[in-house]
Amino acid sequence: MDETIVEPADTPEEPRCVQIRATLAGKINLADFQNAIPVVHELSLANETADDIKELRLTASSEPSFFKTKTWNLDYVAAGKDIRISDLDLLLDGALLGRLTESEKALITFKLTAGSAKPLELASFESTVELLPRNQWGGLAALPDMVAAFVQPNEQAVERVLKKAADVLHKAGKSGAINGYQEGAKRAWELASAIWNAIGSMGIDYAVPPASFEQSGQKVRSPSQIADSGLGTCLDLALFVCAALEQAGLNAVLIFTDGHAFPGVWLKPEEFSTSVIDDVTALRKRVKLKEMVLFESTMLTHRPHPAFSFAIANGEEQISEEAERKFHLAIDIRRARMQRIKPLASEQAIERGTVGTDEVNLERGFEVAPELPEELERSLEDKAVERPEDRLTRWQRKLLDLSLRNNLLSFKAGKKSLKLEAPDPGQLEDILAEGHAIKLLTRPDLMDGNDPRSQAIHEARERENIRRSHAIDALKRKEVFVGLSQDEMDTRLVELFRTSRTNLQEGGSNTLYLALGFLSWTREAKDDKKYRAPLILVPVSLERRSARSGFSLTLHDDEPRFNPTLIEMLRQDFELELGIQDTELPKDDSGLDVAGIWKTVSSAVKDIKGWEVVEEVVLATFSFAKYLMWKDLTERTEQLKQNAVVRHLIETPRDSYESAIEFPDARRLDVELPVKNTFCPLPADSSQLSAVVAGSKGKDFVLIGPPGTGKSQTISNLIAQCLAERKRVLFVSEKMAALDVVYRRLADVGLGNFCLELHSSKARKTEVLEQLRTSWDSAAAMEPDEWHAEAARLEGLRNQLNGYVERLHLRYPNGLSVYEAIGRVVAGHDLPVLQLSWPSARVHDSVAMRTLRETAELLDVHAKVMGEGQLTSSPLAHVVQTEWSPLWQAALLDSARAIGPVVAGFDAATEQLRAAVGLPPLILDSRVSRLRKYLARKSSRRMVKALI
Repeated sequence: MDETIVEPADTPEEPRCVQIRATLAGKINLADFQNAIPVVHELSLANETADDIKELRLTASSEPSFFKTKTWNLDYVAAGKDIRISDLDLLLDGALLGRLTESEKALITFKLTAGSAKPLELASFESTVELLPRNQWGGLAALPDMVAAFVQPNEQAVERVLKKAADVLHKAGKSGAINGYQEGAKRAWELASAIWNAIGSMGIDYAVPPASFEQSGQKVRSPSQIADSGLGTCLDLALFVCAALEQAGLNAVLIFTDGHAFPGVWLKPEEFSTSVIDDVTALRKRVKLKEMVLFESTMLTHRPHPAFSFAIANGEEQISEEAERKFHLAIDIRRARMQRIKPLASEQAIERGTVGTDEVNLERGFEVAPELPEELERSLEDKAVERPEDRLTRWQRKLLDLSLRNNLLSFKAGKKSLKLEAPDPGQLEDILAEGHAIKLLTRPDLMDGNDPRSQAIHEARERENIRRSHAIDALKRKEVFVGLSQDEMDTRLVELFRTSRTNLQEGGSNTLYLALGFLSWTREAKDDKKYRAPLILVPVSLERRSARSGFSLTLHDDEPRFNPTLIEMLRQDFELELGIQDTELPKDDSGLDVAGIWKTVSSAVKDIKGWEVVEEVVLATFSFAKYLMWKDLTERTEQLKQNAVVRHLIETPRDSYESAIEFPDARRLDVELPVKNTFCPLPADSSQLSAVVAGSKGKDFVLIGPPGTGKSQTISNLIAQCLAERKRVLFVSEKMAALDVVYRRLADVGLGNFCLELHSSKARKTEVLEQLRTSWDSAAAMEPDEWHAEAARLEGLRNQLNGYVERLHLRYPNGLSVYEAIGRVVAGHDLPVLQLSWPSARVHDSVAMRTLRETAELLDVHAKVMGEGQLTSSPLAHVVQTEWSPLWQAALLDSARAIGPVVAGFDAATEQLRAAVGLPPLILDSRVSRLRKYLARKSSRRMVKALI
């Protein structure tokens, strides 16, 4: 993906006081959206004024709106300071990108305002981004491995191809199973051959691709579009074949040369270590070992299409030594998938007409696989009996990259490196060793352009090389020239600066080195192909005061070293010893003895034809991480095997891992674990505390949990526990972020002085020594007596809390606990309150509780029969007579006379119910009690009169 670095231009009339700096993508399409390719790569603000600015609001928007408007709120930017914004996630509109059918320009606008009541605009700028149609690939000039998104194995046309391939296999007397590598390399070859014949029978015609499509990109036809239209460019056909191979369970590769693309397939379940392969020899070696075949897919458009083996021969010719200058790179589709590059989402299925096919003789077209190396045919059962020494050898081979892909053995000058004009490399290294910074400048024009003098004549007469003498004079001023234009040099330095900074932040180690001298070497005496391996590697850092100031080179606080991978490669492949250690290098009065080291290497290779030392100085990135791991695995195998986990992985990896240490019961931790022996400064629940105790006892386990469940908190507690038990702890993480979280937690509780940071910019020698000094001088924050007193207080507090919990969950004779009772009361807060009480919670046992529940259920049944109105309405609610009559009066008098016996009967029934269910004395409804008193005082006649 192209990048555009945008900064607002200065104007002499009104210079900007605050600047917005951004690095943006040049092109965006649906594949970028699906694979989370960011639109904004870097975003920062620079306050170049003399005043602090507060309450800032930075807004990003686009027209057309292909992402959701995003706003960043910043509280404060100090005067003369820069602030880098880390949250760069813009929510792209995937639906809009999916609807595009042609390229479209989009305008991105950034606006910076200050203040909340009346916002004041401080800075703004605009930049354009090209929105590509969903089916347009951006080319190798963008992100090369994004072409894997256009390999669409789930298309319906691919399914039809695999069905037809199965028919091809059946007609050839083979199994029609599309089963990938399950039956070995020969079966993989036959599957690829069947797919070749299936696609070849579709009658596809060739379409000429756009010029230089491999760099600028092109619109890509999906497999279904190829099947419908019957047309395809070389890239369309190669992607179609790769999709079919991937859906068949095979690992496909895609190769790009000048104006051309064609596919290949692994014959074993492997993939390259990276998704982008720029070393053609890596392909040639796999092809020679018959681990991979490459084939020319445009031959599928021939009538009739040729045999699969013929296409393979043509494909292999295109990566031969004669044709390798046309080679650009290859994309490993399997590795791209492992890096989460997903296929494009298919368009909504539509009805398609029948496509005419030019059928061929399938039996004649299908080919049986040729003889392949025996090790490729090894079954899964054979691999299961791998010996420990074989397993170690395989690990070592994977760690030590002695192939020509490694830039420590085959360095290629390009846009990710910078050649310096340093006629005296020894003096350059001495200046750096003395702690000085070296300014990097573009080479001045000497006797070029309009200068009438001839440099060649001047040098002949003056007996001196103008450029060399000028470079030596510049080195005395602590300056070094670079033979590039200012823009090109700045672009490369920015790339090196960002790469080294990212590697240091994420990997914890410096990867930027100054390579002093190279060994030019060949594989064989008759081989004209020469490779260059760096010799002396001096760790350096790039620094600049601002985005507009130039870069300076300073020495990084690591030790210079000789190329260790080169030493091992010469020892293994050529049985050649240079007589130089990779770390203990000869030194002179000011630093390294560069000339002496070069002389030693020259003497060692003087009798080897085609080998020589090239005295060049190059700034580039190199990494030794895997080499150091290989060195440990090779030289310290027995020591590593003393660890139970490592021994298990080497000797019995297929067996279950047995551990004699068990996790303590989380429910009994408070009983079994004294407070004075627990050193967890951060909050922990019982499961986390169980993990801490098990880890401190030496148990090996994996702590798993989603984000936010306290993994880093548990790790911090475990480290604190081990420190208190006088144990040494090594906390290792691939990412710096994980280390930072745990370190901050330990520092917050006063344990920061006990942490030695070896995975960041603080891994410099001076920083390590300072950390050791601080730890040595730090005093204990609490005396032992104070700790024992505090532990006793915590023990009492814990016992008190545990007693509360025990009482809360204690089971009473009725089968309930206080905890459950509270839950039932809370759950029934909407129900009417019954004024019932008992003198003790132990009055009822489980049998009595069961009787109460049964009685309540019966009362509920009777209440429903009687109707709720009978129980809740007024006693006189049933008096519905509205007019007086003698008959009504007589009836009322009779009913009134009967009230007394009814009330007495009700009282008796109530007492019987209370005695039967064991209820306390009941307080009857006030209306019933008043009615009883009224009847006792008044005669029936007076009551009747009162009612009337």
